Amino acid sequence: MDFYQIMTLIAVAAFVVLVVYAVVTLTQVRRTAEALEYLATLTAENVAKTQSTFDLLNNVSSLLDNTFYKTLRLGVDILNKYRAARKK
Repeated sequence: MDFYQIMTLIAVAAFVVLVVYAVVTLTQVRRTAEALEYLATLTAENVAKTQSTFDLLNNVSSLLDNTFYKTLRLGVDILNKYRAARKK
């Protein structure tokens, strides 16, 4: 075998190795994409299941905020009326 035949054999072997690695890599990418799709579906289902809980927490939080500020405003109004009555 001369030099060119050896170089051609090495090039063909390198190409075969490249193709094998490409196939293995693409197979892994496909499996990863399938797993990611499953994970996204599962996450969407879990979010849909917990949406009512988040809505309830939001409503309770809003109610507590409104109650707190109304109570605080009432306390300030009472304090202002007390101070105004003391000045008279």
